[in-house]
Amino acid sequence: MDDSSDGEFRLSGRLAPDRCTVLEKAGKNETLETLIELLAPFAGAAGRDGLAEAVHAREKLLSTGIGLGIAIPHVRLPSATDLVAAAALVRSGIPDYVSMDSLPVHLVVMIVARTDQHELYLRVLSRLSSSLKDEAFRARVFHCASSRELCELLCGC
Repeated sequence: MDDSSDGEFRLSGRLAPDRCTVLEKAGKNETLETLIELLAPFAGAAGRDGLAEAVHAREKLLSTGIGLGIAIPHVRLPSATDLVAAAALVRSGIPDYVSMDSLPVHLVVMIVARTDQHELYLRVLSRLSSSLKDEAFRARVFHCASSRELCELLCGC
């Protein structure tokens, strides 16, 4: 499901086109809320409100803006049905995201996992982070024309 024939970990099966969106302009809270809505069906008993509470509590603890125009908000919930992700590309950038390098965030990938999925959770975070450090790949992602193209690029990384 998320491994390719070459043994490299892939996000396919964790991210789907219906959980990706391309927004022309949005602020941090609007983007987070959009992704929370996309992932709410996977929050299990915590539901949409529990997921939102966990995401916002995580952001208060420390911003998930990792730099280079990227943010990866991530939470683990005991009630989550599986590790899933959603992504939003914000063309204009999100200046109020509070990224580590103070640059506007253009890509937000939200990850929700069960609390017992620690190893998989770390693999996903690591794969995303390392792939998105590549300037050429990042440029392709930032210029996606559609949510389907965004999903295909991220699933192949």
